Amino acid sequence: MAQPNARVLVALLEPQAPDSFAAWGFFNTAFEQQEYLEAYVAEDVARDILAKDPAAAAEFKKKVAQDPEFAASPQARFDFFYRRSSDWDERLNLYPVYRTAQVKQ
Repeated sequence: MAQPNARVLVALLEPQAPDSFAAWGFFNTAFEQQEYLEAYVAEDVARDILAKDPAAAAEFKKKVAQDPEFAASPQARFDFFYRRSSDWDERLNLYPVYRTAQVKQ
């Protein structure tokens, strides 16, 4: 980038920079959950996942048996199935700016 303000642009887009767009909140929507699984359908979704995905069913059964905190937490069990449902937003917390490798010539 042979531009006079290239360094400013790089600093603005670097998420860990103190004066970046991310630090100033310009990308907050990238970190906000947009999709939800309503609690009233969660049980049906969980049953469907358990019936159709033997690996998820085995993982859930093992986690309940081995993790007392997970077994006692309705929210943790909800999250287990929510993350495996079609309602889960894969883009949650994905920063919308990409780095490219610098090529030296």
